[in-house]
Amino acid sequence: MKRILLLAILVLTACVPQPATPAGPSAAEIEAMIGTSVALTVTAHMQTQAAIPSETPIPTDTPSPTTTASPFPTFTPFSTPTKFVNIIPTQADYACAVYNKSPADNSIFKPNKDFDVKFWLRNVGTRKWDKGADLSYHDGTKMIVGATVYELPEVKPGQSVGPFIFDAKSPKKLGDFTMRLKLQGGFCYPYIKILVRK
Repeated sequence: MKRILLLAILVLTACVPQPATPAGPSAAEIEAMIGTSVALTVTAHMQTQAAIPSETPIPTDTPSPTTTASPFPTFTPFSTPTKFVNIIPTQADYACAVYNKSPADNSIFKPNKDFDVKFWLRNVGTRKWDKGADLSYHDGTKMIVGATVYELPEVKPGQSVGPFIFDAKSPKKLGDFTMRLKLQGGFCYPYIKILVRK
């Protein structure tokens, strides 16, 4: 009877469902697999980097023949001079200034019209102008009529002389006309410029 009972217990325990054991790996096994995978990935990456030569230049775009690259300007710092030098512009020995001129540049005249040319001269050089120097027509369209030469007195630096008045007549044809006068010595060229229009 005990045997039958024991046999019945064995049969019943064989028929009773056992708790299911997990089919997959355990948590410890998963963690070990992840660690191995990470280690293999890092090793593979390091081997790939070691296989690429470090001297390989990176390809760059080559500019086309019509493209010109302009370099950026570089900044040059100002240098502090060790010595300060007074720079004073030198004045010419012989020089003149023309002022109170009429007619003004680009004044408009009718063809063949009488007018006066009038101006003053100032000695802005460092030397005096000798007495007897001539002021006369030099080049361009000759519009002076009558007396064409002035003889100057002595003119010291800083002094003015004038007025010089010439009788003139505008050209018969239309256009833009310039006439230059010249002070003897070739350092002073007063001029007029007029426009002849209908």
